[in-house]
Amino acid sequence: MVPNITKTGTSFRGAMLYYLHDKREDGESVRLTGDRVAWTTTRNLMCDDPEAAVAIMRATANDQDRLKVEAGIKNTGRKSDKCVYAYSLAWHPDEKPGLSRAEMERAADESIRAIGAEHLQAVIVCHTDEPQPHVHVVINRVSPEDGRMHVYSNDRLKLSEWSEAYERERGKIWCEERVENNARRKADGEYIRSNSPTPRPMAEDYAQAAQAANDNEASLIRDDAKIRVAELSAQSKQMYSRHRNEWAVLSKDYQDRKKLLGAKYRGKDNAFVTAEDGVKRQYKSAWKDLFKKQNAETRGFEKRETRLMGKLENAIAAARYAQSLGRDEARGFLSMAFNFMLSAKKRRAVLEKAHAAERRELGAYQRRDIKVATAAVKIDRESDYFALRKLYNSDRAVLIDRQDAEKTAMQRRWTRLNEERKLSFGVLKRQGAIRKAAKASPEVAEAEEAPDAVQAFQKASKTKRKRKGRVRRRERE
Repeated sequence: MVPNITKTGTSFRGAMLYYLHDKREDGESVRLTGDRVAWTTTRNLMCDDPEAAVAIMRATANDQDRLKVEAGIKNTGRKSDKCVYAYSLAWHPDEKPGLSRAEMERAADESIRAIGAEHLQAVIVCHTDEPQPHVHVVINRVSPEDGRMHVYSNDRLKLSEWSEAYERERGKIWCEERVENNARRKADGEYIRSNSPTPRPMAEDYAQAAQAANDNEASLIRDDAKIRVAELSAQSKQMYSRHRNEWAVLSKDYQDRKKLLGAKYRGKDNAFVTAEDGVKRQYKSAWKDLFKKQNAETRGFEKRETRLMGKLENAIAAARYAQSLGRDEARGFLSMAFNFMLSAKKRRAVLEKAHAAERRELGAYQRRDIKVATAAVKIDRESDYFALRKLYNSDRAVLIDRQDAEKTAMQRRWTRLNEERKLSFGVLKRQGAIRKAAKASPEVAEAEEAPDAVQAFQKASKTKRKRKGRVRRRERE
C-alpha cells in the first residue's frame, strides 16, 4: 500500500475533470472520455453521482461563512480557498487478482479516518490505467456541519503508519523501508526524508524540463539546486535555532529579575518587613518612656494605697479620669470620688484602664506610621515591576524587529533561490520547445544542411583563389 498526497487545490471542478476522465494526449485541450474509471462512490453526500457530488462540495465550500454563523462559530482567523484535498492509495500489482471493490472501499474509509476526515464530504474514484490497482480520494476540507476548515496535521505520517498497519493486517509487508522509518520515528522522533533524488517542490519543474530538454541538463540544475537548498536550509535552521535561544535568554533574564524583585518584596526579610521594623525602631524609645512612666505611676499608686490620704489621692485621680471619659455624667465629682474611695479594686482598675488607653494611643500612632511606610514600599514595588516590564517589552520589541528583519531577508533568499531554479528549468523547457518546433519545421532541414553547403562553397572559393594567384605570378615573370 502506497499513499500519495497531492498538492491542495482550489477547484473541485478542475480536480474531478482529471479524476473522472482519461488523461489528455498531446495537443488535446480537454478529454471527456472516462475509460480508465472503474467505479466511483461518495461519502457524506446526498447522492452517488460524482458530477452532482462536485456541485454539492462546491456549494458547501462557498457557504462556509453561513455555516459558521449557524453553528455559532466566530468567522475569524486566516482565510483560505484551498478546499480541495486529494490523495491516492495504490496496492502492489501482485495484489490485483484478489482485490475486490469492497476491500478498496474499506481501505479508503480507513485512510479517511486515519487523517480525521470521516465527517467531511469525499468522492472515491478507482482507476484502471496503471499496472497497480489504485483509488483517488478527493475530500472537501470545509465541514458541512460548522463550516470550519479541516487542518491536516502530520497527514503523511498518519497515512504511513496506517499503511503499515494495513499491510500487517493483510498478512504481508510490501514496503520494508517504511517499517524501518516508522520504527525510527517512534523510537526517537527522527524525521525521515524521502529517498527520491528529486525533492517534491521541484519535482514537477524537473519532470517537465527533463522531458522538454534532456535528463542530464535537468539533473545538473536539480543537483545544483539541491546543494543550494541544503546550504540555505542549514542557514535557516541555524537562524531559527538562534532565534529560539534568544527568546529563551530574554525570558530567563526576565524571570531572574522578577525573582529578585519577588525576594525583595515577598521574601523573609522583604522591604515591607524592613519598613515596619524601621518604624518600630523609631518608636522604641517612646515605648520605653511610656512603660517607664506607667511603672512609676503603678509604684506610686501602690505606695499611696498604704495610707488613708494616699487612698484619697488615688480615688480623686480615678474620679478625674472617669470624668474625662464622660462616664457617669449624672453623678457629681464628689460622688464618684466617694465611690472610688470605698473600693481599692475600682481604683486599680481605673489606673489600668488609663495605662491601656495610653498604650493604645501610642500603638495607633505607630500603626499609622507603619502604614505610611509600607504604602511607600508598595509604590516602590509597583514602580520596580513597571520598570522591569517596560524594559522587557523594549527588549522584546527590539528582538522582534531584528528577528523579523532576518526572517524577511531569509525569505527573500528563498524566493530568489526558487525563482532562479524555476528560471533555469524554464530555460531548459523553452530550449526543448524550440528544438521540438525546429525539428518539425521544413526550414530546419535546410538549416541543418547549411554547414555542409557553406564548407563546399568555401572550399571552391579557396581553389579558385589559388588558381588566380598562379596566373598572376606567371604574368609577372
